[in-house]
Parts: sequence; structure tokens; C-alpha cells
Amino acid sequence: MKITRVVLLVAAAFLLLAPVAHAQQAPFLPSYFSLMGGAYVPEGTDLDADNADTGFTGLLVFGYMANPFVGFQTDIGYFETSGDNNLQVSAIPVVVSLKVGIPIAFIEPYALFGGGVYFASTETAFLNDNTIEFGAHAAAGINFNFGRFQIGAESRYIWLEASGLNVDGLMVMGKLGTRF
Repeated sequence: MKITRVVLLVAAAFLLLAPVAHAQQAPFLPSYFSLMGGAYVPEGTDLDADNADTGFTGLLVFGYMANPFVGFQTDIGYFETSGDNNLQVSAIPVVVSLKVGIPIAFIEPYALFGGGVYFASTETAFLNDNTIEFGAHAAAGINFNFGRFQIGAESRYIWLEASGLNVDGLMVMGKLGTRF
């Protein structure tokens, strides 16, 4: 009876670990493209005064990993929020990031640091302005790589001031992508 249990445990371990071993032998695919979407949670003090709501965010991401641990990516996207007193804030970010990842079989936790240009539109009861602003961001995320297919999640914090309003916020996004 004990031998049967040992054989079953070894067989189960082999079946569970075989895909991991195979994934480690998969070729390194340095380039990637992802579509990300989720929520923009405004945290800027100026937005709190107008009870800004959680809004939408979406990004197109293009990246290149110089090796399995370090790479660069560029994003273009959109985010928005609205609130009391006719508050409407939206922006189109065009940003560049340094990416640091730790690939573990098919799982890739990572961190991003970067900045870029935000084409911002701000509207309140007293202001209607379009500006080009510089903002910084930091993010943490995780990718699950299945060959060329990639799914994942990311949480990104942005530091941004648009038309004199503090529109710092948190972006929480899911992603679908491909590696090539």
C-alpha cells in the first residue's frame, strides 16, 4: 500500500513539474505587446475636494527585454475621472519605463520605473484647459507566459499635476498580450 502511494505521489509530482521544466527550456522571446485595461483610482488632494470617482484606464504596451531580467517598454494610453463641480480630467500618457523582472518558469513578477508626457484635459466649474505635462510612475506586476501568449496584472502609481491640479492616482489593470 505504501509503495502505491509513493508511486502515485511521484507520478503526480512529475505531471505537475513537467510543464515547468518544459517552460524553462522554452526559447527566450525578448519582445512583447500587451493591451491593458482597468481602473484609475484618483488620489490627488485636489481631486478629493471634488469627490472624483474611480475612472477608466487603458494602455497599449510595447516592450523589449535586453535579457530575461532587464528591459524597456513604452506605453500609450488613456485615463479619465469625473466628480462634483463639473470636474472632468482625462489624459493621454506617452511614457517610457525601465522594466526589471524575475522570470520563474512561466511566472514573471516585475517592477517598472519611468516617466513621460501626458496630454491632459482638465475641466471644472472655473477652468477648461488642455496642457502637456511631465509625470513619473512606478509599478509592480506579474505576467503568466504560456509560450507566446501572456496574461497578467499590474498596479501602477502616477505622479502628475495637470493645469495646477494634483491628479496623482493608482492604475489597477489586467493585461492580455503576446511575446515574439
